[in-house]
Amino acid sequence: MVVTQPAAELRRLVGKFALLFAFIYLLFLMTGVFRAIRGPSLAVEGWPLFLIPGAAFVPAVVNAVRLHRTSDPDRLKTLWPRCAAFTVAGMVLIVAGTIAISKIGSMR
Repeated sequence: MVVTQPAAELRRLVGKFALLFAFIYLLFLMTGVFRAIRGPSLAVEGWPLFLIPGAAFVPAVVNAVRLHRTSDPDRLKTLWPRCAAFTVAGMVLIVAGTIAISKIGSMR
């Protein structure tokens, strides 16, 4: 029988959400690739907007993996806030990038 600690599992849940939102970011990147294949419908200034959220999601995924690999309570306490902060920052950057890309597309 495996005994789980509720506090540790809740902290690991943050890591699971980080991995979920990183997958959503990969879907966001794939839409950018498909837009590039379809034709140059986006100005050159808009392409870096697809890559900027990756600066937040890479550390979020690294921290999420570390969250799931450790059972040390002190390490969990330091990892989950960083993982949550990077995940929220990445989601904000995705939303802002999507809005900016739609504005750039409507200017053409």
